[in-house]
Amino acid sequence: MARGPAKRVFSLYTCKNINLFTVRSLISSRFLHYSHPSKSPFHPSPPPQIPNQFQSPPFQSTKLGIFPNFHRHWLCSLSENENPNLDSPELSKVDEEETIHEPQTESIVSEEEKLNLSRIANRDPLEIYKELKEGLNSEDKSISDCETLHEIMSCFTKSGWASNQALAVYIGASFFPFAARNFGSFFSKKCNNDLAKYLVSLGPGNEADTFLFPIFVEYCMEKFPDEIKRFRKMVDSADMTKPHTWFPFARAMKRKIVYHCGPTNSGKTYNALQRFMEAKKGVYCSPLRLLAMEVFDKVNASGVYCSLLTGQEKKEFPFSNHVACTVEMVSTDELYDVAVIDEIQMMADSCRGYAWTRALLGLKADEIHLCGDPSVLEIVRQICSDTGDELVEQHYERFKPLVVEAKSLLGDLKNVRSGDCIVAFSRREIFEVKLAIEKFTKHRCCVIYGALPPETRRQQASLFNSQDNEFDVLVASDAVGMGLNLNIRRIVFFNLSKYNGDKMVPVPPSQVKQIAGRAGRRGSVYPDGLTTTLHLEDLDYLIECLKKPFDEVKRVGLFPYFEQVELFAGQIPDMKFPKLLEKFSENCKLDGAYFLCQHLHIRKIANMLDRIEGLSLEDRFNFCFAPVNIRDPKAMYHLLKFASIYSQKLPVNIAMGMPKCAARNDSELLDLETRHQVLSMYLWLSNHFEEESFPFVKKAETMATDIAELLGESLIKACWKPESRTARKSNPQEKEDGYQRPLSIIKLQEKNRQEKPHTAQQLEKVNA
Repeated sequence: MARGPAKRVFSLYTCKNINLFTVRSLISSRFLHYSHPSKSPFHPSPPPQIPNQFQSPPFQSTKLGIFPNFHRHWLCSLSENENPNLDSPELSKVDEEETIHEPQTESIVSEEEKLNLSRIANRDPLEIYKELKEGLNSEDKSISDCETLHEIMSCFTKSGWASNQALAVYIGASFFPFAARNFGSFFSKKCNNDLAKYLVSLGPGNEADTFLFPIFVEYCMEKFPDEIKRFRKMVDSADMTKPHTWFPFARAMKRKIVYHCGPTNSGKTYNALQRFMEAKKGVYCSPLRLLAMEVFDKVNASGVYCSLLTGQEKKEFPFSNHVACTVEMVSTDELYDVAVIDEIQMMADSCRGYAWTRALLGLKADEIHLCGDPSVLEIVRQICSDTGDELVEQHYERFKPLVVEAKSLLGDLKNVRSGDCIVAFSRREIFEVKLAIEKFTKHRCCVIYGALPPETRRQQASLFNSQDNEFDVLVASDAVGMGLNLNIRRIVFFNLSKYNGDKMVPVPPSQVKQIAGRAGRRGSVYPDGLTTTLHLEDLDYLIECLKKPFDEVKRVGLFPYFEQVELFAGQIPDMKFPKLLEKFSENCKLDGAYFLCQHLHIRKIANMLDRIEGLSLEDRFNFCFAPVNIRDPKAMYHLLKFASIYSQKLPVNIAMGMPKCAARNDSELLDLETRHQVLSMYLWLSNHFEEESFPFVKKAETMATDIAELLGESLIKACWKPESRTARKSNPQEKEDGYQRPLSIIKLQEKNRQEKPHTAQQLEKVNA
């Protein structure tokens, strides 16, 4: 959609004092995207040319003082400083294909007709529209001309180029076909023979489209002013440009931004936390609940009172002026002395990046300490330039270099040693590796992956870090990349590709660096970090990733507040919430430094909740952010159930039993994970809705703690093959020789009809 230039175009159309909705003149090519038809993706052919037999001496228009260089009628066919020369050899060439003949005749067109058609090509579109509107010189046209005009108008209605240009004057893409059909009917009825013949000479296509477009805009401005105003309001309500202006109180402050820039194990977060604990009032913004909990414990243990705030839990420490929270939960209303935003490179995350962007732009703190790698340093500089904040950069190097071992494990897990962490990128692989290591070696394995609750991950990390037990190997997913202090001697990559929801792709170099850097933490049992791969063929890619510099991030994430969505919804009444989100993403305007975060999971939840009556727009918006795995049908069912009960103004209960023992197989382990996720979701909803609506918080907390303990016990005993969460049930149509597609009802009846005589014959033989 045409964005910035569109505003200038609209101003151009409406700047005169005569009539607000009257087109003043033709539009210079510098105002519209794809304005030169020959450069447009919709129009690969050159601009329209007047056939040689219709050419006349150049016609100088003195009325259009704004565009003195325009000598053609078609829209934006000249570059910005190009002066047309109608007497040039290129324009004087005779194109036999473009020469207009009367049907089934070869009569020579008179000089008077040539002059008339040439003047039409150079006429002001405003004058043409006024003539059409007043119905002057309207004449009957030949059948062939009428048919050609109909074809030209049909082509114009389907023109992608015209539809794209119409956005510049706030004629929406969905409204354009209707407006174009009305314009076509109006034009065909009102145009005179000379105008019709000129259009017929151009024929359906680019030339006719560019000739008709400015007249079409004049027509729409007068006939559909309300629709244009409505679409303009809708676009303005989805304006997300200049997001730093959303936080006027933060802009009124002179903030100091300190960027602690460096790799893992370089001390950047430690130094930021020291400043956080020294402050009178501070906030720590964590990327994960687990990391917020660790900082909460660490700060309180050091004698500084600190509270905990995540989506699922609120632990208020008496007399505390410090808070450790997840980045989504940080308040932009509170005033702080020092704020710490950890893993600031997550601003570029396609789903959650908006939370880091909001924290950086909106936190009211005298000092804001950012901790992260160099990938977003340049864009942080740009943001600080926009906000007027002072930026101080502190660069760090790793305490001890990360060493890549000269050889891999040669594909044999028997080569695993104590202190190793095997990193796999799927739950199935994690349990397969654990099973193989414990079967073929004397090592015992702890397990960490994203679906486990933070309490279970902390319990597994504690088992691995302790030197007083037999659990000396860790098998983990990429969740090990942040949020845990682990005594890892060597990171071993099981593979370096993962499923991205669509296909298998290489693990990004930035993620490889983040994970590999977890080896050899300062102050741990293994200060020297090593890394390698299981298979030799992956070793070169690992080395390449570690050598590669961080890619510079060009854009960071944004997502609208509820108030913005509400304002947008006011422009499109009676639209369903899923469609509203889709419309917002289509029409929102963004600066070049920002992108709209992906919201496919939000739209999927919105679609599921669409059938529930009685939910307000704000209720739907909040439910869509609930922490649920959209690929888990059981968890999605419980979310639907919670929303349904809430819509009836009833207290939402949990209605879920408690398992009696630890999991005995992978199916039961998956069930425990789902149950904990449902309880976590209930706790999150209780913190985002009225307390009376979700009254069973204590019960949910107790059940969640018990299930986390059962999960820990289950992982210690786990010795089974993993199953898929969406495992497909056996299908009776599947046989040993392959899958048989079910027959349609008609074919099934025909098959039964054919089998009946055969069955009757068999019965006769038996009776005989």
